[in-house]
Amino acid sequence: MKNSLLKRSIGVGALFFLTVVNGQSTETIIRDHISNDASFKGVSKAVEFKILNEDNSASLKANVVDVQQTVNGVPIYHSLAKAIIKDGKMWSFNNNFDTVQNVSKYSKPNSVTSAFSSVISNLGLAEANYKLIADGVAVDNPKADQVANFAYYYQKDGKLVPARLFFIDDSKNNAFWQVMVNLENNEVLEKHNMVISCNFHDDAYAASEDGEHVHNHFLPAFVENQINTAHKAATAVASASYNVFPFPIEAPTFGSRSVLTDPWDVAASPLGWHDTGSANYTYTRGNNVWAYFDNASTNTPPNTDITDGGSGLNFDFPYAEGPEISAYDNKHSAITNLFYANNMVHDVFYRFGFTESSKNFQTNNFDKGGRGNDAVRAEGYDGSGYNNANFNAGYETESTVAAPRMQMYLWKSGTLGLKQKLFYNSPEEAVSRPGVAAGAATFGKLLFSIPTTGDVVIPNVANGCSTITAGSLTGKIALLNYSPGSGGECSNIVKVKNAQAAGAKGAIIHRTNTNSAIDMNGTDQTITIPSIMVGKDEGDYIISLINSGKTVNVDLKDMGNGYKNSSFDNGVMVHEYGHGISNRLTGNSMGCLNNGEQMGEGWSDFFALMMTNKPEYTAATARGIATYSAGQQPTGLGIRGKKYSPDFAVNNWTYNSIAGAQSPHDVGQVWATMLWDLHWKLAEKYGYASDIVANPNSGSAKVVQLVVDGLKLQPCSPDFVSGRNAIIQADLATGGADECLIWNVFAKRGLGLNANAGSNTSVADQTEDYNVPEKCKMATSEANKAKAFNVYPNPAKGEFFIAGRPTLSQGSVKVEVIDISGKTIKSFERKKNSVEAVSTSNMPKGVYLVNISENGNVIQTDKLIVE
Repeated sequence: MKNSLLKRSIGVGALFFLTVVNGQSTETIIRDHISNDASFKGVSKAVEFKILNEDNSASLKANVVDVQQTVNGVPIYHSLAKAIIKDGKMWSFNNNFDTVQNVSKYSKPNSVTSAFSSVISNLGLAEANYKLIADGVAVDNPKADQVANFAYYYQKDGKLVPARLFFIDDSKNNAFWQVMVNLENNEVLEKHNMVISCNFHDDAYAASEDGEHVHNHFLPAFVENQINTAHKAATAVASASYNVFPFPIEAPTFGSRSVLTDPWDVAASPLGWHDTGSANYTYTRGNNVWAYFDNASTNTPPNTDITDGGSGLNFDFPYAEGPEISAYDNKHSAITNLFYANNMVHDVFYRFGFTESSKNFQTNNFDKGGRGNDAVRAEGYDGSGYNNANFNAGYETESTVAAPRMQMYLWKSGTLGLKQKLFYNSPEEAVSRPGVAAGAATFGKLLFSIPTTGDVVIPNVANGCSTITAGSLTGKIALLNYSPGSGGECSNIVKVKNAQAAGAKGAIIHRTNTNSAIDMNGTDQTITIPSIMVGKDEGDYIISLINSGKTVNVDLKDMGNGYKNSSFDNGVMVHEYGHGISNRLTGNSMGCLNNGEQMGEGWSDFFALMMTNKPEYTAATARGIATYSAGQQPTGLGIRGKKYSPDFAVNNWTYNSIAGAQSPHDVGQVWATMLWDLHWKLAEKYGYASDIVANPNSGSAKVVQLVVDGLKLQPCSPDFVSGRNAIIQADLATGGADECLIWNVFAKRGLGLNANAGSNTSVADQTEDYNVPEKCKMATSEANKAKAFNVYPNPAKGEFFIAGRPTLSQGSVKVEVIDISGKTIKSFERKKNSVEAVSTSNMPKGVYLVNISENGNVIQTDKLIVE
């Protein structure tokens, strides 16, 4: 039986201990801790392990060490530990090590080749299309036909069975498979698609669109800060400019484009955004991101048609939107924005600890840890679908790395009506005919800007409801009659499938009794050709041309008139990149967010909200997700069940709301709600900041830091309880100033002290609780509740801050610092709603009073201890 220290601990406080081992190596510190810790007493076999990764966390002031348990040198799948080492001491060792180590007694395991054949069969793929990477061969970014694989022991039925983990690229089906196989019998033990998809359909948007939006014309402070820093510290880096929707503008409906010059942060991107140290590029490629147009869905950057800024790196391309404007007219402005947004998320979260040593995404890691060669491949206008966006975080092991991939789609809603999908190439008199508005099909190949071109023919079975002569439609586009209500009619799926079987490359369904073409619904995975529906008059026109002996050649395509482009939706792009952050920081960064109660969608929504907070937002501003992509006003609901708000009248989700969740989004939106509550509570205490990198002492910055640190500290396969514990642990690692605030926020939504997740694989067995630890139950005085200003830290060493609540006006107050003798040693004016540091370097240790007055009247007094 697996013995989990994390599950046995009571509350978060029980997780912490100190093993003093000054002057020893990390491996020795861990080994000595295991040998001395009571939890490992009685273990019959010595606990073997290896260090996977060591991250020197500036925020935690500690080394975060990923530890893998092994048996005979072979890792045990998901038997991992997070060691926190501070000042040469073991501060905590959260683990789910197997303390039984009952290794299966097998005579002869199956070969890796045999196991691989079983996997390929299970996935329905052709083994001839793939080849195994041999043991011990280090490969960065395996080709699509190469299969990386690793030896493991897997815990099954109380035993450790020999197993093999395979990574298989199935891009044709928009999948990248992680599959674990039992070498005793070739049983598939686990199978996960690493492509995390946010797929939506046309009628998925149940949003109310109230209110008007206001365009804000401003350059965000954090962009200005980074520009100034870049000019001072990186004069040797080639300058570049980008016409984009700058953060915190969420999307085109929230504000206007601006031209930004050198917006990178040199701490995160020391060579700018186009230089890897060994190569530099004039197009949208660099050390962190390679953004490109992939309408053909090849997952391969184009050799031509690149978004090039020229020798001056000037990425200023036209942009316009409207109901009849093709989304493809914005191709290069969209790819520019895609490149910008990805780089900005990289640079911002680098500040919060998503760095090289924590397996971030960079080509060149500048000898700062990690493997490198894993910049994000960001694909705009992805041709594998509509109304979607996804992210595959890839993986990073000792021998192999696979780069992450972001795919951004065009979005169309049911409110757009039918769009042009048929265009004439011949005969001559038809060429000038306007593109034909036609219905689309949900089955078969979807249409994009790359056309399906062919001659239109009428098959020997005009309605396509029975077998058409084999080969008679090879390379042709079939015109098939559709007469609803008439006898002998069949479904459009049957028609198109029969045309395909006869060799057709496409199909036009001719609705013979009305000019009202409609979209065709249904699914059939065996249909691979595109099809459209036209009305009576258009079909009759084509028939008349054919009957007169003329060749009718057409393009079937969709130019996306009026469609929204998620490459302009900064919030959606942050959300997708957020999947990369949460996957890479959790556990061993590989397959640790596949369990039922994992909160991946929640972290992604939260990151998106935090990077698109506008200066005027308050706790009362309810937020939707992806309102622009969904074709809504900024005040719309977006693609979640409720808006994000601390107000229960707007969002009353609690821990029990995940019960029966049908998708990771249903689970994640509850977790994001709790994190959003935490943001506004910390903003109330420390001050709100739209720009989360401008002031690390703002509540907005503090909450992002806590959440990122929590990701680093939480176990593999987390649930709400262990995720909460990790955030509290992150706070305690830096002094615990906000422990009770955090407890109260989570308890408000049912994730209190005695909440129980049950199985982390299930969303049906959790137990809510609204209690907090005893030390947090002391009621806050009414005076403290009413305080308009927060003085922190207290005690102070070096400096303290005075943060006004974000709801305060722009007026000024007077601040006086008075020593124990009653002497005023500091006196100054400050804005009410600002956050300002006050130096204590010239103040002797002792107790002081901080008086805050307005119009000559003292409105608040705080006792301050200076150390």
